[in-house]
Formats: sequence, C-alpha cells, structure tokens
Amino acid sequence: LRCVSGYTLCWHIVMRVSVLLPIAFAGKFDCPALPAVPAPKDISQLHPSHVGIVMAVGDSITAAFSARSDVDEARDISWAIGEGSAQNLTLPYLLSQYSAKVEGASTRPVIPADVFNLPHNDYHPKTDNLNVAESEGSANRGSFDEEWAFLASGAKKYADFDDQWKVLTVWMMANDFDGDCDGPVEETAHYKVWESKVDEFLTNVTTSWSKIYINLVSTLDLSNIHRIQQSKAGCKLVHKLIDEGGCIDYGNSTQMQMLDRNIHWLNTRQHKFAQDWQTKLKSAGRTDVAVVAQPFMEGIGSKFGSSFISKLDCFHPTAKTHEMLAIGLWDSMLCHDRATRCGIEVTEMIAITCPTASSVFYTGDDVMVVDRRSWVV
Repeated sequence: LRCVSGYTLCWHIVMRVSVLLPIAFAGKFDCPALPAVPAPKDISQLHPSHVGIVMAVGDSITAAFSARSDVDEARDISWAIGEGSAQNLTLPYLLSQYSAKVEGASTRPVIPADVFNLPHNDYHPKTDNLNVAESEGSANRGSFDEEWAFLASGAKKYADFDDQWKVLTVWMMANDFDGDCDGPVEETAHYKVWESKVDEFLTNVTTSWSKIYINLVSTLDLSNIHRIQQSKAGCKLVHKLIDEGGCIDYGNSTQMQMLDRNIHWLNTRQHKFAQDWQTKLKSAGRTDVAVVAQPFMEGIGSKFGSSFISKLDCFHPTAKTHEMLAIGLWDSMLCHDRATRCGIEVTEMIAITCPTASSVFYTGDDVMVVDRRSWVV
C-alpha cells in the first residue's frame, strides 16, 4: 500500500535486518490428480490444466511487501503471482498441480527497486517475471500505465506467449482510496482517474492479447486493518508516528464507516466493469477472453486478528494471509454458484476447491450479491 514520501526508504534504512520468523504451515493441498483434459475450444472451457502463463498488476500487497515481516517484497509467495510451494500456496502453485508448465510467476524476495521514487520502476525483470505490481502502486500515480508497459515488454520473453492460455489478476484500489473517509468517493476527481485507467488498461490487454482470463479482484473492508492496529499498543504507536494508510491509521468510527461504504462502492464498480466488458467482448465475437469480478474478499475482515498483518508495519498481509487470499481467489475462479459465492469464507480454515476433469473457470454473467455480510452499497 501507499506510504508517505520516504516511508518505505525509512524502513529499509532503519530496519534492514531481515528476521525471518519461522512460519509452520502444514501443506494444505491434497486434491487428487486428474486425467488429461481436452484442449478448450474457447474461454468457457478453460480448466486449470490449460493455463500456461500467469500475470498480475497491483500494489504492495501483490508485490508482497513485508509478507515475512521484514523489509523485502516476498514476491515468491505473493498470493496471486508468486511461484509458491506446498508450505506457501499461491495461485501459480495451485495451477501448477494441474498444468505441465506455468510461467510468469515471481520467484524471489527482493528489496523494492528505486525506493527513492516509489511506485515508479519497482520491477525486477529477472525474477519478478510477469508480476509487475509496484509498492505504493496507484492509478492516480500512473501505475496502470507503467505496469502495462512492463507486462508488454515482459511478455516478449515467452516464445509461445500468444499460443498459451493466460490468467491475469488485477487488484489496484487501496492506495487510490485509503484516504476517502470523509465523503462519497464517487464525487472525487481521483475516482474518475481510477475508473478511466482501469478501463484503459482492460482495453490495452484485450486489444493486444488473446486467450486470456482476467480477474478483477474486490477489496476487503479496510476498517478491519484499523481495528487490528488499534488492538495492539505497538501498532498504535507505529501508526501515530507514520502515515502509511491514510485515515486507516487515525480515523474515528464515523470515518471507518465511510471508508467501508466507499470500498463497497468501488467493489460494485468492479462488477460493472466485468459485466460491461463481458457484453462488449460478446458483441465483438470474442470467445477467447473473459473479464470476471472475483468477489471473495467483499465484506470480509471482521474475524481477522493480528496474525493477519505484518509484525514490521502492522499493515501489510502476512505469508499466512497471502495463502488465504490465494485459496480464496482459486475457489472463486472455480465457483459457478455466484449468488452464494459457493460459501467461500476467507479464514485460516478456508478449504481448497478440488477441481474435477470437467471443472472450468467461471465466465458467465456477473452476479452482484448485496448484503451477504451486512455491507451497504
């Protein structure tokens, strides 16, 4: 997420000692192997075993800043785009259990690049591959444009890029709106910028590439980060000294209600993007592309405790949380009962959906569920 100018650099200068706290996860993946699945004729037949390329755009959450409670971007375990392992499940790792080859995942933890100038140029092409998320990334700071350029350039490394089925995960929202606690977000100029840049990015992707499944990921209720911070004396002190998350750090209960209300508005706009683009692609006869809103984070967070956030900055998700989000995304992609969201609950006990040979990723009409977890649109 966004820090005030120099904040990330401050952490790197003052706290560069990387203390990797041991995190003991039992391997959660125990789904059975599947027989070979016939190649898809179009995107509606896309099975996990068909995916050969993964990509992601976003901010410091997808860059996995401080996921191990240190100053690195733990890109190797990023929920949507890290290569992962049996102990740290990620979307690419789950895909790799069915697909013979999954390329594009980020492979190593790194220090944010060009820390004096974040979010710009926070990209390490040799190991980030097609994880182009930037710490402090924001539509209003040009990150959609810059990350699209990184993607377009990075894609050229893969000789069979055009022929492979691809999954692209898009989650860039928090840094544009974490200060929107005093009024409706839709009335602001920066909302219009974000709205325009999301649409422009989707235009760039769909006009340039084929055979691609695009996840538009909704955002959790950010007031819960504030709640967790306020429950820990050390976290309260850190966020009195450092403005890392706008009014998440210092807001009152009325402001937190407005923040969540605005996140709900933005999530609703994500759904409209998905439905509008599905209609547009259908009208153009495109059966090789899908734009799908993935709502598994909508309204969540009330049950999260301090283990959800980094011990370093009391803000960014931990390795355990990245795994929870990875499973949530995976389950959501495979969920076809969109009205109930297949009962997906993002908690430490979240269950992994085991696909069958006939399972396909959801590509149908968007379904907007209201008041599933008592949130107001």
